[in-house]
Amino acid sequence: MNHQRIKSERETVYFILSAIFSVLIYMVAAVSIIGIGIALAVLAVVLFTNALMLGSIRGNGVRVSDRQFSDVYERAVILSKEMGLKKVPDFFVIQSEGALNAFATRFFGRNMIVLYSEVFELARQNGQKELDFIIAHELAHIKRNHVWKNILTLPAQFVPFLSQAYSRSCEYTCDREAAYQIKDVEAAKRALTLLGVGKVMYREVDEDAYLEQIHSESNGAVWLSEVLSTHPLLPKRILSVERFMNPSTTYRYTQQPGRIVLGAGLLFGGLAGAYVAVIVTMALAGVVFASILPDDLLAADDPYYEEVDIGTTPLMDAASMGDTDEVVALVNEGAAIDAADNEGTTALLYAAYNMDTDMIRLLLDAGADPNVMDNYSTPLMTAVSYEDRESAALLVEYGADPFMEDPNGDTPADYIFASTGQSFDEWLE
Repeated sequence: MNHQRIKSERETVYFILSAIFSVLIYMVAAVSIIGIGIALAVLAVVLFTNALMLGSIRGNGVRVSDRQFSDVYERAVILSKEMGLKKVPDFFVIQSEGALNAFATRFFGRNMIVLYSEVFELARQNGQKELDFIIAHELAHIKRNHVWKNILTLPAQFVPFLSQAYSRSCEYTCDREAAYQIKDVEAAKRALTLLGVGKVMYREVDEDAYLEQIHSESNGAVWLSEVLSTHPLLPKRILSVERFMNPSTTYRYTQQPGRIVLGAGLLFGGLAGAYVAVIVTMALAGVVFASILPDDLLAADDPYYEEVDIGTTPLMDAASMGDTDEVVALVNEGAAIDAADNEGTTALLYAAYNMDTDMIRLLLDAGADPNVMDNYSTPLMTAVSYEDRESAALLVEYGADPFMEDPNGDTPADYIFASTGQSFDEWLE
């Protein structure tokens, strides 16, 4: 599991393409009186409709708070803190008539999470970890500003496949972010499974057989249903989480491109012409579109599998793998103990992310800086957020500062007090 590879690589690519197309539309509208009128009318309708829907939810739904379903609210507070959100979003539960869903949105500048009652009831049926995953998934949308980005790139929804491809990439990202936060891959996979079969039967589903459907149910109709959807197929989301959390997994199910192309060609021949027209239009706008979309359209596969060089050193790799002999050998050879990768992560931070106390001690003895910070956290903040008291005490012994701010402006001492009401020293005891 590599926390730095949570974000789907294609998410950024699809967002850039959506932004470029949207900017072009905005520019055309800006120089045309008629265009401005149409744009403002569409925006007004969208905002009005959204306001009515959210107003109904806020008026009729039950708001989760420290006075209402306080146990679930406490989990939302903790997850929000762990994920670096400055404020817990407004949290509502609505009657769902049997539907299983949740979504994140904004209401007059305020972030909101809405859970359908069928999902919420998991907390009352020994499914707390699964509910944590679903809440963390929606918090991830807010953390990564997906709601705002969707509003800004609204015109891109008129480009066939583009907005859906961007949305699917965001879903893969948030699935991995949520799984990483709850530290329970089995609960994460169960949470995704229940979206397909319900909150009663999901524990009886054979995971291997379900994932086989990626291969067996691979044809033109299934392909089209996915590329026109904002969410990836559930078995593929489960496989993505499994591969992210367990890189050594033996699961290797893939789709059958030949059957997809043949089925799509026979059933939707006219669709190909429309797709080519969009490709040509985007190319004339200066966007290299054709080299990116076909992979997603033919295989609709998880972009996570693309290898990305993040600039790790042999020492970082050995620390991440828990290979103490290799770390000792590299240190004795003069390896730079505080060398950082592209995101500022050192070998000590890799050990902290893995909760590897022995490796942390080894690196600290070798002179590693206990107050180093990457784009995400510090070693002590990481240990504190994982409730790893042994590693936290060790880091403090070697000079880690409990009052040092991480990239989000939080300190380990503040985090402990907000979570437990204890001082940092009391928590360590």
